[in-house]
This record gives sequence, C-alpha cells and structure tokens, in this order.
Amino acid sequence: MEGESASGGSSPVASHVQLSDCIEELLKFVLQSSIDGTPGLDIGLSKDYCSGLLKDEPSSDIHILLAPHIYQGVPPYPLYKCLASALLQFITSGCFCWTYEEVPLNCEDISLIQTEEKWKKLILDKGSELKNMLKSINLELHVQEPFFSQLNDGVKTIEGRCSVDNYNRIQSGALILFNKCLLSEVQDIHHYASFMEMLEAEGLEKVLPGVVTIQEGVQIYRKFYTEEKERSNGVIALCICRPATRPDIVLAEIISGLSYDGIQRLLGLKKTAGTISEALPPARSTLLSSFMLPHKSNVKSCTLTDGARALAKHGNRNSSNYWGKLEGNVRRISGAVRGGWSFKEMEALGLALFM
Repeated sequence: MEGESASGGSSPVASHVQLSDCIEELLKFVLQSSIDGTPGLDIGLSKDYCSGLLKDEPSSDIHILLAPHIYQGVPPYPLYKCLASALLQFITSGCFCWTYEEVPLNCEDISLIQTEEKWKKLILDKGSELKNMLKSINLELHVQEPFFSQLNDGVKTIEGRCSVDNYNRIQSGALILFNKCLLSEVQDIHHYASFMEMLEAEGLEKVLPGVVTIQEGVQIYRKFYTEEKERSNGVIALCICRPATRPDIVLAEIISGLSYDGIQRLLGLKKTAGTISEALPPARSTLLSSFMLPHKSNVKSCTLTDGARALAKHGNRNSSNYWGKLEGNVRRISGAVRGGWSFKEMEALGLALFM
C-alpha cells in the first residue's frame, strides 16, 4: 500500500535527498518507463536495449565458480547499476574513468574526443540541475504496489496518512519523492478525524483506486495504523500532482543525449569499426561459458572453444597486451582461459562472439 513500509509504522524522511541514495532507482524507473511507453520519457533507446540494462545475471552461481580477481573488466549485471554508478562518479568528480585508458588512442578514439566533450558538458549541466532539484525535496515516502503505479499513471491523486511526525509540517507546494524516483507536488491538504471520514469525503477512486468498498479501504490502512493511533492523531489527505520539472525527466535527458555510444563508453566498452551500436557487455556467465564450449561440437577432436576462436581472430588488435599474451596453440590458450584469466582479458572478446 501506501504504507510507510511493509511492516508499517516508520516515519517519513524529511531531509535533503542525496543523489547517491536514489540514482539507481531513478535510472531503473526511467528505463522501465521507456519500456512502458510513458509519455514524456522518450530516451531514444530501443525497448530491448532498456530491458538488457535491467536484466539480472542469468546464472546466480557465477560468483561461486570464479575467484574475485577474475571478475575484473566486465561490469556485473544488472548493468543499469553500473551505469548509475558511472554517472554518479562523473557528476560528483567531473571526470570519466574509462576502463581502457592505458590503451593507446587510435584514429577511431580521436574522432570521438569532441563527442565526449559534449557528453561531459551534458552530464555536468544536467547533473547539477538534478542535484539542485533533489535539494528542494521536502519529504520521502514509500508506497507499495499497485498504488505506486497508480500514482505514476496519475490515477491516484490523494495520499492518505495518519497525521503524525513530519506529516504535520507539510504545506501546499511541498515536494514529495516516492520510492526514490517519483516526484509529486502537494496542491492541497485536508484533515479528517478518521480514514473512513477521509474516504467518504475524497472518494475511493482518488485515494485507493480499485478498492471496492470504504470498509475495505479502512482495512488497508489498518495494516499500518492502529485504531488508537488513528483516533489520537487524526488523518491527513495530501492532494498531489506531477510537477512539470522532475528528476526522472532530467535523467532521461542525460540518457537521451548519451545514446548508445555514450552508454557503451560509461560501461567500459571500447568502440571499434565493428562495434554494434546497441551492443551491451555480455553477462559474466555467458562470457565464461563461451570459453568452455567447443566451437564445433560435431567434431570430436575439436579443442577450439568459441572464446579461444574469438581471441585468435582478434589477436591483431592486442596493442600493449591489452588482452594478455596470445602465445601458444589453441589448446594452451583455451586452457589458460579456463584456468583463470580475468574478465578484463576477455572483455571485448565476448562481444565478438555475438557479432
């Protein structure tokens, strides 16, 4: 519900919202809104690409199979968390940290310098706007489904709470951040003696859409507030709307400006002539399995794995031993990979497998 938490009874948070505390949920919200086709949040990315950023690691046992040092180089799933972290780092420090800085620039990299400068300006400008917007938030609340989706859709326009703690200090014009991603503005405030009185006056369709009877609505609130607490403090109805300027819109503008190339950069992918524009780093389990399976399973004597084939195929790009040493035959290379090569040494190879 609507309640303050699954267990009920926690107080609303009234303090400046830190970007570090909400950027993951905010980015997740923007990506999901784009998938759902929410008006005003067109970020210019395909639904499949957004879904890929939200996708969890296919194999939950990958951390058991490998030593920690082998994880280096490929971001863990879900990728949106890595993207959020990279954005936060740049907004905070003002500089990018590419994973391939030690690799000499080629003509393809140099041609992107101007584009990267535009990305930096975009993130700095919009990032500053985002931080200032978060500073103006008066209250943080948590709302459970389906009521959160109803708030987002504009169907639910009144938030009912027991009039305790920071609720008593809310005024018209106050900004409330729901679930660390959805910003609403308080238009008006109505006070009532009980939830039943509030539901009768405001209407179920505005407060608890989908709930059939007032008695059923009262029972929903009873999960979070006792009758004694309700009688002692009274009830407050917050009439809310979506403001024109919101954190999700600002973040959507950043993502739209970065587009596929910018997101790939932030996720540590090195762009080459053969890079697929909508490519994402493969899951760690997928990358590892490519070095376990034979390239031609129908050939009994085949010791060449898909990963080793890609390694040999792209060996000419191995400037400064970026992917490690490529000495030895196919059997030795495959064995070295299975024996514990880091993901940094296999990072770009995984993409080659799916090109």
